[in-house]
Amino acid sequence: MPKISIIIPCFNSEKFLNETLDCLSKQSFQDWECLIVNNGSTDGTLQIAENYSKKDQRFKVLSKDHGGISSGRNLGILSAKGDFIQLLDSDDMITPNKLKNEVEFLLKHPEVDIVYSGARYFYSNDSTRTLHIYSDSSLTGTIEIDFSDKLVLEAILKRNPFVTSAPLYRSSVFYEIGLYDESLQYIEDWDFQIRCAISGKIFHYLGYKPDQSTLIRLHDRNISKNRKAVQEAKAKLMKKYPDLFPTKKKSGLIELLRLFIPPVFLKLIR
Repeated sequence: MPKISIIIPCFNSEKFLNETLDCLSKQSFQDWECLIVNNGSTDGTLQIAENYSKKDQRFKVLSKDHGGISSGRNLGILSAKGDFIQLLDSDDMITPNKLKNEVEFLLKHPEVDIVYSGARYFYSNDSTRTLHIYSDSSLTGTIEIDFSDKLVLEAILKRNPFVTSAPLYRSSVFYEIGLYDESLQYIEDWDFQIRCAISGKIFHYLGYKPDQSTLIRLHDRNISKNRKAVQEAKAKLMKKYPDLFPTKKKSGLIELLRLFIPPVFLKLIR
């Protein structure tokens, strides 16, 4: 049985998939299986995945009809055999010691459920591969949670604590928490971290090292580029947890002004 199951959902990923799969062969920790989930691709994604599975039996190909990225992750999770689960987007990479350092930490700290390392971003069209702390669509970095912290849920409610490919989970987390919410097309990973925090799962940030990190590729097809859809998903997420995201009440003064000031003047003020 493999120690780690790496799950890579793919949809028309032929442009970057080779490099993503190659980074796994370079890992110092080699006791893994990689489940490549072909999510209804119409390009050469399936052929690339099958070529890797023929060369290395640790690569396994699963195929399904096209659906959201969460459906691809969920199929991989249900098929995983490892004690730990690493989710990896098909255009991202992990550096050589990420799996080794994280699995060693979890083995030494059985009380921790989720360990994660730092992330860096790079532009796909940058031949120098300069690494950046922040993405071009967000100025928020990783939330550094220690396993001794008591206010984990409060911190995670502020924003998504880390990128999807940063954590290594115990497989038991998914057995107990459940799968990704397929009704959320965006920020479904944030929803999952909220559910983990509500259930009292223990997070730990292992830090950033160049050889122990996640590398996020920035390009035109990044999901985060669709800011309108992301905001709509965020509103849907908040409605899912009304007790955690209470609706802000309007001040009495504003409501009083609405009663006495004609709407045309309110528009002018705005």
